[in-house]
Order: sequence, then C-alpha cells, then structure tokens
Amino acid sequence: MTTGLRAHYDKRAVELKQALAELEKKSDALSSRRGIVMLGIFASSGGVHFAKLPTWGWGIPAALVVVFGLLVVRHAIVASRRTLVEERQRYVQAGQRRLDGEPDLPDPSRAKLKDPDGARFLRADHPNASDLDIFGPGSLFVAVSRAETAVGEDTLARWLLDPAPVSVVVERQSAARELLQKADLLEDVSIYAKRAQSRGRAEEPLALWSEAPRELPVGPSTDPKLRKRAVLIFIARLLIPLTIGLFFARTHLAEIVRPLRYVWLAPFIGQLAILGALWGPIGRMVTFVSSREAPFGRFRAVFRRIEDAELESPSLAGMTAVVRGGNGQARASDEISKLERIIGFADVRHNTIIHIVLNLFFLYDVWVALALERWRARVGKRTRAWLVALGEIEALSSIATYAGEHPDFAWPEVDAGPARLEAKDLGHPLLSAATRINNDVSLSGPGRALLVTGSNMSGKSTYLRAMGLCTVMACAGMPVCARQARLSRLSTWTSMRIRDALDQGWSHFYAELLRLKAVVNASQSGTPVLFLLDEILHGTNSKERTIGARGVVLDLVRRGAIGAVSTHDYALVSIADESGGNVEPVHFSDHIEEGKMVFDYKLKQGVVQSTNAIRLMRAVGIDIEYGAE
Repeated sequence: MTTGLRAHYDKRAVELKQALAELEKKSDALSSRRGIVMLGIFASSGGVHFAKLPTWGWGIPAALVVVFGLLVVRHAIVASRRTLVEERQRYVQAGQRRLDGEPDLPDPSRAKLKDPDGARFLRADHPNASDLDIFGPGSLFVAVSRAETAVGEDTLARWLLDPAPVSVVVERQSAARELLQKADLLEDVSIYAKRAQSRGRAEEPLALWSEAPRELPVGPSTDPKLRKRAVLIFIARLLIPLTIGLFFARTHLAEIVRPLRYVWLAPFIGQLAILGALWGPIGRMVTFVSSREAPFGRFRAVFRRIEDAELESPSLAGMTAVVRGGNGQARASDEISKLERIIGFADVRHNTIIHIVLNLFFLYDVWVALALERWRARVGKRTRAWLVALGEIEALSSIATYAGEHPDFAWPEVDAGPARLEAKDLGHPLLSAATRINNDVSLSGPGRALLVTGSNMSGKSTYLRAMGLCTVMACAGMPVCARQARLSRLSTWTSMRIRDALDQGWSHFYAELLRLKAVVNASQSGTPVLFLLDEILHGTNSKERTIGARGVVLDLVRRGAIGAVSTHDYALVSIADESGGNVEPVHFSDHIEEGKMVFDYKLKQGVVQSTNAIRLMRAVGIDIEYGAE
C-alpha cells in the first residue's frame, strides 16, 4: 500500500471541504430563520397586546417561541457537526503536511500540556532512550505517536523502551498492517480519543477512580467503616419520608397540639447529622466525577467505534472483545453511558441553590454517590481492561499511520536467533527524506562489529543512531527506515551522550566507565546485544584510550555481541587488526570543492585517511597559524 494514506487524505480533504461548506450554509440559514422567528415573536406579542386580542391570541407568540427553541436545538446540532468536521480537517491536514515533509502546525490541545513530547518517559538508566532521541523534542516518539490518551501514550512509550518477544513483534506488524487498510478507523479513533482530553497525564482518571477504595457500602462488607456508613444510610432512608410527611402535615398537627408544628425538625436535624457524617466520602466521590479532571463520558464515542470495528488479527480481535463485553456483561460504551447519566445528576451541584435544597431535604448527594459506588462495584474492575485495549489500539494505530505516511520504509524480519543486523539503504528516520543519506549495514552474526572512523561532521554518530533506531523500531513492531532489514531480537545498548553527575561526584570519564560496564554486563546476560559506542573513552589520553577501548570492544565481540564503535583516534584501528576479522574498519570522509568542505555521508570500506579539525576551526573564524598544522 504505497499511496493508501496519501489517497485517503486527499479524498477526505475534498469530502470534508464540501461537508463544511454545506454545514456553514445550513448554519447561516438557521441563523436567518431564528432572526425571522424572533421578529415574529416580538411582532405577534405586540399585536396581541395592542390589539387587545383574547387570551387565545397569545398562542401565536407561544407557538413561535416553541419554533425558536427547536431552531436553537437544531442550530446547536449543526454547530456540533461543524466542530467535528473541523477536527477531522485538522487531522487530515496534519497527515498531508507530514507526507509533504512539512512540520506540524501548533496543536492548541497540546499547548497546555507540560509534557507534549513524552519526556516524562525518559529514564536515566535506560540502555538507549537518551542517546537515540526516543523521547523529547524532535524525537521518535513525537514522530510516531498519534495517541491522544494517557494510556495510548504509555503503551507506545513502553513498546519503544522494551524490545518485545518475536511472536509479539510479528503480531504487532500484522495488526498494524490490517489497521493501515482501515484508514477511516484510524481517523475515527484519533478524533474520538482526542475528545477524552487526557494526554500528558500520569494515568487515566477513569482507572484511578474506578479502582479507588470503596467509600460507601454496596452489598455485604466486613469493613467496620463501611458497616457504620451502611447503618447511617439505612436510617436516612427512614428519616427522609418521615421529615417530608411531617413537614406537609405540620398544619394539621398544629391543630392538635401547637408545638407539633415543628416536630418535623427532629428527623430533619437527624438528616443533617447523617449528611455531615457522610460528607467526606460522598464529597470526594461526587466532586471528582463532576469535575473537569474526569471527562469519563467522552470515552463513550471511542469505545463505541472500537466495538463496531470488524477486525481479524488475533490481538485486535481480542481488544474489541474486551470492550464489547459478553457473557452477561454490557458493552463498554453502554456502561459509560450509564455512568454519564449518573454524572449528569451529580452536576446538579453546579446550581448552588437547587443543590442545597435537594441535599437538605433529600440527601441528594448520598444517593448520587451510592449510584456511583454501585457502578464501580459492578464495572470498576473492567475499566482497566478497557483502557489497556484502547491504549494498545492507539499504539497500533500510531504504528499503522506512521507506516502509511512512510511507504518507502520496510517491515523488518525479526527472529529469535543469534545476534545479527543486516539492512539495505539504512537511514536515520528523524531526518527528512530530502536530506537523509542511506547506507548499508551488515553484521551477519555474533561477534561482528564495525570500527567507524571519519572526520568531524562526516556522519559517524548519525550512522550509529540509525542502527540503534532500526533495532528499537523493529523490536517495537514498527517499519524501519531501510529498503530491507533482517535482524534478531536485540537489546540495544549505547554510550554516546555521556554526562557528568556533579551531585554524585562523577566526572564525565567516570560516568562513561559506568556506562561501558553496564554494556559489558548486558553482553553477559545471554540476550543478543547490539552495542553502539560513540567516541569511546575520549575523556582520557590516547595511550590509555587505546588500551581501554581495545579491551572493551574485543571483550564484547568475544561474548557474541554485535555493534559499532566510532572514533577519531587512529590508534584504535589496531582493534580491527587484533579481532581476527570480526571488527571491520569503515569510514566517512569529506573533500574540498571550491574551497569548501563537502560531505557525501556515504559509508566506505577501510580507515579514513584525512582529518578536518583545523579546516573546521578556520571555517568558524578561529585563526590557526600554518605551523600549527
């Protein structure tokens, strides 16, 4: 499917433009009709009043008021549809820009997020996330993620951080390919999930609320606190009708004995005492669900869309089965609708006067909180499974969309065999197609490595990162930036951007030693390892660097790890000589054209024969005397 998403985006752009024009036309017509009806209301009211028509004459303006109300409702429906069409337009336009290699426009919904680029997922001890730009501005996560919910982001981040078993990789590829054939579903999931407004959160509020400890008794309980509250609720059920009955009978009671006029206050005060005793638990529950932090009802549309999807791959079919329910369990969207209705009752608290009256006389919040607690008792444990399914579908949708927008990327062949990485025309996926230069990589079996030499800015680090991103993406179930790729399930370890840690008293060199120790330890775990070491041990003198680097690299190769080491230090070329052919020297170079340095970023065999540090210093305005060369 080389043009599927391009064709879909272009087709949808035309359809949505036409739909928006029609809705704008309807909106304008409804606005005009509302104005005409409003004038009719004023005119007919004035006519009835000044003509002194009989009472029935007021039926005309009354009927027009009803018509006006219907027009308002109709106009609101049209406005809602228009908003949805505009959201779909932004989705399509963003896809078209990405296909054209243009940056995304600022997303207002992301502007308020503290972490729009997934930086919260970075872990200092992770084997490669920081060095390979997995998270953060301009990262792989930003390029791939189309997740709109916290669980969707969490799922995709987890897949990028931890290589999956081969069987899972194969299933993810199959599921993503199936979703790629269902562009309408990709669009709908993105649009409806976005309305849940939960990106950037540590966890979904729905899951937190559903799994929170019970606040009120629903069914038998051995918890003394809940049993006490059950007694209070039982007494409240008796007091409320007693209070209401005595209140309305107070006049008749006063005729018997005058003080009985106020007897209703006794059960009323009892109600207030019960309300005060239960105010903490019911307040926590009702306040949270009726706040903006809990847009639970907004999950209904995305769950319904998933329920209605006809999907065949085992993982996707399993996800839809989770939200569809069955065996006596209702569909997720239906349960969310029920919850939404209860929350609608809870929202009465936003009308202060009515809320106070209902609470004083009927303990309104108690019954709303009980309804919420019953929902949690019946459904609460399922919500986590719903959200897990939604998160996985969002992650797979992200992969499918990324694949559709990069039709020249290859689906890699991943196996469970010994360490290997072979790719044709491998490139760095975060570079634009216009500037990206691709190269082959061939590490055909355990204990194979590349010694990458080259001048400054020639492409050594980019090549190493391209290798690392290839393995991360492949082991997450994604297509990779290559024409063809075959690799084993690899644990990727990098040592590139080493930072000192002053708070722990670590120098740059010591921090790099600790990192290298972690890489060596990983090679002893029995898991196939890919190591990528950029400018290894450049924090020490050449002699000790040569000894140390030779020891580390030859030890990694001897243990069956594969990888690449970049360096400026010609002394390290001896590693290739001592490896018995297992470490292959390759290089990047530059040349001079019309007095300027030119880089071709093409990988060549052997060791680089020239350097460019002095030329670069002069290029930026640092004068170096001729004798210094």
